[in-house]
Amino acid sequence: MADSSPLTLRRVVHQLQRLLPARRRGVTILTYHLVGAGTRSPVDLPADRFAAQMEELHRIAAVVPLAEAVRRLREGGDDEGPLVVLTFDDAYENFYRAAWPVLAELGLPATLFVPVGFVEGEAVAPMPLAAGLAPLTWPQLAEMTAGGHLAVGSHGWSHADLRTLDALALERELGASRRRLEDRLGAGVEAFCYPRGLWDRRLERHVGERYSFATVGGGQRTTTRTLRPLRLPRTPLRRDMPATMAPVVTAPVWLEEWLADRVRRLRPQRAASPAEAR
Repeated sequence: MADSSPLTLRRVVHQLQRLLPARRRGVTILTYHLVGAGTRSPVDLPADRFAAQMEELHRIAAVVPLAEAVRRLREGGDDEGPLVVLTFDDAYENFYRAAWPVLAELGLPATLFVPVGFVEGEAVAPMPLAAGLAPLTWPQLAEMTAGGHLAVGSHGWSHADLRTLDALALERELGASRRRLEDRLGAGVEAFCYPRGLWDRRLERHVGERYSFATVGGGQRTTTRTLRPLRLPRTPLRRDMPATMAPVVTAPVWLEEWLADRVRRLRPQRAASPAEAR
């Protein structure tokens, strides 16, 4: 019987990845979570690797803000590649201490998606494997956004599966989270990130009533032809991915994330826990 273990499947996916032709047209949106935080999470990257990746991107790619990338795609200017957008999820204090100094030194723009209830101390932490890590504070967020290189987007209020919520609960997750960010930071919020990359058509309509664009998972590069502003695919960076960024930002799709995204969306919807729904 053929070996169908996860390790073997990953080897096959990695081999297929190498066969995909490199592409320059389009925008690759990358996602980071933690940097040198000392957790067991596969998305907690060593600090030296993160710094090396940022330095490489600074050399080989045009790193642009998310809003500018969407504008270029709408205008057909996606052939100047590789074009890259940096996004960071979950608003752990680790971002301020470990990631932000590297971005600031290199002058790289980024978008940070904030689960507002986590920062407010009202919702559980977004990542179970990062239990005990503190959230960013509002003064830290204000400091980082003041210079214009960091944009903030909403990651909902509680980081719950929003597909399970009624219209009233969605207003808190989508509307109240945006208003709190804008009130606290004094800047407009255009972008939303679906928690865990989970979305459906109904949720997308609600998001579209409040935001200009939104991100999901999926690992594909976005081109002018494939642009869907309320479903911008991203590629999350993991410890076991290539250390160099060139294969990631020139791939038409990162197959491992493409498959993982489809598995996530097939899982049964999970209602928010009492702590998440507060």
